[in-house]
Amino acid sequence: MTGTVQAPTRSEIERAVSFGVRAPSIHNTQPWRWVYTAGALELYADRSRQLPALDPDGRSVLVSCGAALELARLGFAAAGWRTEVDRLPDQTPADPSPATPTPTGSDPVAAGADPADLVARIRPVERVAPDRGTLERAEAAERRRTDRRPFRPETVPDEAVRALLAAGTGDGVYAYAVRPGDEELDLAVVFSWADGVESADPAYRAELAHWTRHSSAPDGVPATAVPHVEAGSPRHTEVPVRDFEAGITGGQALSQPVDERPLYVVVFSADDDRDARLRAGEAYARLSVEAERLGLASSAMTQAVDLSGVRERFRMLMNWPDHPQMVLRIGYRRDDVALLPTGRRPLSAVLTFAD
Repeated sequence: MTGTVQAPTRSEIERAVSFGVRAPSIHNTQPWRWVYTAGALELYADRSRQLPALDPDGRSVLVSCGAALELARLGFAAAGWRTEVDRLPDQTPADPSPATPTPTGSDPVAAGADPADLVARIRPVERVAPDRGTLERAEAAERRRTDRRPFRPETVPDEAVRALLAAGTGDGVYAYAVRPGDEELDLAVVFSWADGVESADPAYRAELAHWTRHSSAPDGVPATAVPHVEAGSPRHTEVPVRDFEAGITGGQALSQPVDERPLYVVVFSADDDRDARLRAGEAYARLSVEAERLGLASSAMTQAVDLSGVRERFRMLMNWPDHPQMVLRIGYRRDDVALLPTGRRPLSAVLTFAD
């Protein structure tokens, strides 16, 4: 540490967490809690927000927490702090992944969190003036919204694809652009099958309905973020997107059919342990922020990676050697109407100062 500065201010910590909680998460469940203690910001998985039907093994919780970790670090960097991270600090590689959700409304911090729920510790170590690239990414992170609407038919240029793949590549993870033609057709076939598997499960449909919202709420997916498809006017897309209208009528009316040709990017990990899933979430956040910085929209497509059996079959059918952790669709926004912010829980509900 240089000079007399010993720690970030309370407002800097809150700003970092405000970046972190903007992270995308499955059904906008926001499965995280934060504790600032002993000069470090700790990130805990909140198992009360784990989805029993869609995420029985807790993989999506870790991916979501990884995205929050990446954005919190970006918040610190924009405030002028270099940080170091200890991932899964109190665990060994052999530790099992906790998969059983805790009762809704429980507070893992106040109750004495299981060490397995501590997924990362961020340590601000030095003040460093943010460079232009950091500030651009921070601005993009604040603008970013998950965009489920159809994209314009223009293809993403090669230069942008290279920038996206670079952003999604890190220690143990990498991003891959699905090739147009046969590989994209295979992706469409697998997603159609995976979407059918999930939709046929009554527990999945009930869970989806529970997490979609008719009005403004601090979590879940609001109607204003859901495209509405009129009967007899199906959405023209090769790879099916998740239909949130199982729980509500979408508030984004699709004015006319459009043949969209998005870029599909897959985040892979060499391993499929808890560390790999956390890092995949970090890569997911970097990709979505880089897309926004480039003037592109993005949204996650997870039907083929939600459940372990489906995810393994996805990997085998696509003949991929590594583990797919996330699939994103990326393209140019077709609608100039700005997306409304999706609800976020207040910092008072997710951040505790222990010191």
